[in-house]
Amino acid sequence: MNLGQVYTKQTVADFMVRLFTITGKACVLDPCFGRGVFVNSLLANTEFVVYGVEIDEVSYAAFGNPDETRCHLKNGDFFDVEGAFDGIIMNPPYVRQEELEKLAPLGVTKQKLQSACWIMNISSKANLYMYFILRAILLLREGGELIAIFPNSWTNTSVGKQFCEQMKLHGYITDFINVEGEAFEGSPMVDVCILKFIKGMRGETRYQTMRITQDDSLLIEDVRHLKNEISGNLVRLRSVASIRRGITTGANKFFVNPPLFTQTHLVSILSSPKDCTGYTTKHCRQDKLLAIKSSDILSEEEEIYLGNSAKVILKEGKPLTLKTLINEDQPWYYITVPETAQIVFSYIVRNNLKFVLNVENCNVRDNFYMISSRYNSLLLMALLNNYYVYRQLEDLGKSYGKGLLKLQKYDIDDIKVPHPETIQEEDKVKLVQLTEELVKSSDECHIDAITNLLASYYGYSGVKEQYFELKSKRLAHYE
Repeated sequence: MNLGQVYTKQTVADFMVRLFTITGKACVLDPCFGRGVFVNSLLANTEFVVYGVEIDEVSYAAFGNPDETRCHLKNGDFFDVEGAFDGIIMNPPYVRQEELEKLAPLGVTKQKLQSACWIMNISSKANLYMYFILRAILLLREGGELIAIFPNSWTNTSVGKQFCEQMKLHGYITDFINVEGEAFEGSPMVDVCILKFIKGMRGETRYQTMRITQDDSLLIEDVRHLKNEISGNLVRLRSVASIRRGITTGANKFFVNPPLFTQTHLVSILSSPKDCTGYTTKHCRQDKLLAIKSSDILSEEEEIYLGNSAKVILKEGKPLTLKTLINEDQPWYYITVPETAQIVFSYIVRNNLKFVLNVENCNVRDNFYMISSRYNSLLLMALLNNYYVYRQLEDLGKSYGKGLLKLQKYDIDDIKVPHPETIQEEDKVKLVQLTEELVKSSDECHIDAITNLLASYYGYSGVKEQYFELKSKRLAHYE
């Protein structure tokens, strides 16, 4: 059973404990103590009376109780806990809403979770960690403090915005710390944040970045806001272009390069940034995607292949979405191939940020973004391939471990660029010419020239140096 457990590193746990401003014999709860990293840190670094709950019998039995005079531990469900606490600290379990039903043998159901957060207006699509945090807020005394580390993918989703609004009704987030590096044991690839919340209070949120080095040292920096450095006729990219993810299959091993002689429903698709050299998709290597529409007639070979694939999915029990469709006797293999885009951009990058001109009109997998607009493709390329945009992406992106930078759709949406209609005609001509040379030669001197030409539209200089400084910090501990 997936309990969504990942275990916080000791240095991170100690840092989080130090965020408490409550003092003395305050009562502090860890609602999912797991291996006890927060319990041990609280006992070692504070005078708090510590309470802990753990639903997993194995973890509970393995940890024991290190100090029965100050520490009160229970094997049970956090959502059965009553009382009022001065502080709560946790790394809540990450279980997607689609998998919550699997926790029913432990007595955890979506109905119970929603009932436990009864005064909160919470989406039925909420992940388990959201229920943990909202329930924790209800259990805090006025002025009580909540400190939690959890995935930060919620920050720009509709469910996450509703989640944030519910928190704001009961207090405010004093600290929001974006974590870069490996915060958990075993290095699970997940973007996380540390959040401190005070119940019943109002104030301003402080934004910081924590970088975790390979030796688990912590480097804390205040976030620099680009809005203080950008001026002029700038707009968010989403206002002049359409940005969307590439094609998602749900199970690439069944859909990409299937062992079929029948070619009728196979389309070419660009699968990896490594298959594309330079700033164009020309001569890129492509895979084959099995793309069947509802109106298509299957060959006998395809029917046999899909039938055998369905059996494998049912046996393995994943992916859950496809398994559910199969169990409901619904077609699980339909894939919609969207229109191709002018420009494609990799979801995860390491050394080189680059937007690629899609001259071959390639379909792309969901590790790419597809960018289109009504404006000239070469002009759009120039507005994206420059150090003003690269610097923004370094600021907006999240560390994905090993020096990688992960860029969500909302990050690409929020890039600020000059509105194409505010650019002088002679500058447009020069930008198109420079992009033609960039695409032809891949010589980065043309990126310098594009950046210099755009400087008057952004209203500040020195951006190349700023970009390389941010990039070197990201890569410094992985080179």
